[in-house]
Amino acid sequence: MSEVKKYMSTQIFSTSPDKYAYEAVDEMYKNKVSALLVKEGGEYVGIITKTDWMFLVLKGECDPKQMKISAVMTKLESTIDENQTVAEVCAIIQTKKIRHVPVTRNGEIVGMFSVKDLEKYYLQLHKKTDF
Repeated sequence: MSEVKKYMSTQIFSTSPDKYAYEAVDEMYKNKVSALLVKEGGEYVGIITKTDWMFLVLKGECDPKQMKISAVMTKLESTIDENQTVAEVCAIIQTKKIRHVPVTRNGEIVGMFSVKDLEKYYLQLHKKTDF
């Protein structure tokens, strides 16, 4: 089975927990990503996703110009090593019901694996089997 590092995104986009939710969405839109890692004091402490934002803001539960990212983000709990398999990251995605998993090398975050990366994996697999 293929390793996560072959399909992960290596560009990491991050934001500060002290910024406002609307700034995170602007950053995601500008960089064409659907998640940002939240970095505080040189350490990744959380993640904010487009889905998080939609549920809270569009439901009217917060004002994105007054709500800090720290109040909207999800604490960073799940990561996967770049040498683990796509099947292992799929298990994390399914079990935790998340769409983005930070990827580590020697304990340091070096990328992100998302459901979009899973699509790339299956498309490549599909090409190899020539259905």
